[in-house]
Amino acid sequence: MPNIGPHPALPAEPAPQVSAGLPAQQTARATDHELTAASVRERVLTLAGLIALTPLALLVVELPARSATLSFLGSPLSINLSTDSLLLILIPVLTCAGVDWVLRDHPDVRAGEVPYLFPFWIAPAFAALALSLLLTRIPTWPLWIVILIIGVTMIATLVFAEYVSLSPNARGYAVARLALTGVSYAIAFALFTLIYSARERSIISATLTTLIAAGLALDLMAPHIIGLRTAALFAGVIGLMVGQTTWALNYWNISNWSAGVLLLTVFYVLIGLAQQYFQDRLSRAVLIEFVVVALVALVVVWQLAGVR
Repeated sequence: MPNIGPHPALPAEPAPQVSAGLPAQQTARATDHELTAASVRERVLTLAGLIALTPLALLVVELPARSATLSFLGSPLSINLSTDSLLLILIPVLTCAGVDWVLRDHPDVRAGEVPYLFPFWIAPAFAALALSLLLTRIPTWPLWIVILIIGVTMIATLVFAEYVSLSPNARGYAVARLALTGVSYAIAFALFTLIYSARERSIISATLTTLIAAGLALDLMAPHIIGLRTAALFAGVIGLMVGQTTWALNYWNISNWSAGVLLLTVFYVLIGLAQQYFQDRLSRAVLIEFVVVALVALVVVWQLAGVR
């Protein structure tokens, strides 16, 4: 007959202590995450404010124009120094410093898991350069203000995307990489078009295009994932090929928009092929896709040939 009397007292189990500790740890992690997110937002907004105020401050500063002439590869090169020149230097340098300041607040950086940060300065710095070039060419105030707001917003978006993309396991990593890729291609198109429209000699335009394409390619190749040396090698090859295309385009009489689209297409195809190669997705279907994109771009270039 079963014993229906009172059971003896059982010893206390440690499970409640463990379960009580887990919420405390989760709460601490959530608090740290909230503090980090708040700090990043504050830093990005501070950087955006400084970038926006810099061209406004330079408007009230009238610097005397200076001109310097030097010899580059046996050819005379004239350099004009003015307020616009200071703007072209100051905003990209300020952006690089600000991006480094924001990224150093990342937990992986503080833990020493990201050994280098300079590749992540590149896209925001080139965005700042494109913004500076546009601001020096806009004659009307309303459009100048609109371009400044759009440019600062784009730079802030890039900086935040760079921060999130530092950790491949972070929530929102895919969205951040998508935003980074889209804005980087927009920057490439803007700079390629602006450089070609200047109608400088090939030694200048092709060199600048090479540096810009290589720099943006280095960021898009995710050097913290595939390795800095490998990413730099592929980025250098992509930059040289885009630069050689610029050199060839200087002998053609095509519009600035056509040149920008054509250079962007070369850049896009080369980056896409390299990324597909590292992801082991390079196949006949992928090659056909890029060929179709190139053909569509050639049609667009033909349509824009008469747009000056």
